[in-house]
Amino acid sequence: MMLRRMIYLSIKEMSTVANDVIIVTSSLTRDMTEKEDSHRGPAMRALCKITDASMMQSVERYMKQAIVLKKLIVKFSKAGFRSPYAYCFLIRIAANLINEEGEGRDSPMYDFIDSCLRHKNEMVIYEAASTIVSLKCVTPKELSSAVNVLQLFISSPKPVLRYATVRTLNKVAIQYPAAVTACNVDLETLITDSNRSIAILVITTLLKTGNEAGVD
Repeated sequence: MMLRRMIYLSIKEMSTVANDVIIVTSSLTRDMTEKEDSHRGPAMRALCKITDASMMQSVERYMKQAIVLKKLIVKFSKAGFRSPYAYCFLIRIAANLINEEGEGRDSPMYDFIDSCLRHKNEMVIYEAASTIVSLKCVTPKELSSAVNVLQLFISSPKPVLRYATVRTLNKVAIQYPAAVTACNVDLETLITDSNRSIAILVITTLLKTGNEAGVD
């Protein structure tokens, strides 16, 4: 193990003076696909050090595989993070995996996103809800639970959160207007919002979800 680490360090140091560093690329990419976690990290760092623009396409696939490694997502989602930004980043990675592989409610990736709806940080909760409503394979039940969470943010004292929530509901209303109908009463309170951007978004959303009886 120590010898392997020395090799990785040597590769990084020699990359600035050697001409044919591409020769070791195949060895590093092979280490990146191993099951041993202790090999993947150093191999990735060494590969980043020696990679130039001409080699990017050949190593891009290996980098993406390492970034979206399922086992690490599940591991870190259980261990927990201190930073809400880390949760948001992990939610986006999980969503990409679900959309690419067509996985649904039975996926551990979805379980993680769903658990974030009950997080104590508003930013994480919003990120989880907005992610669920944008999933390709979202079901009516999943959509409803996410919209219910977003509905709570309509009355938020924070203009940024109100705007983000209304914008998300506006997007949902384009494809699933019936799912947003339950929020109409709360949305109507924002028609006179001091923030004109919010008020305009609310009006356009209500035009998608309302009916003739609700037009005043």
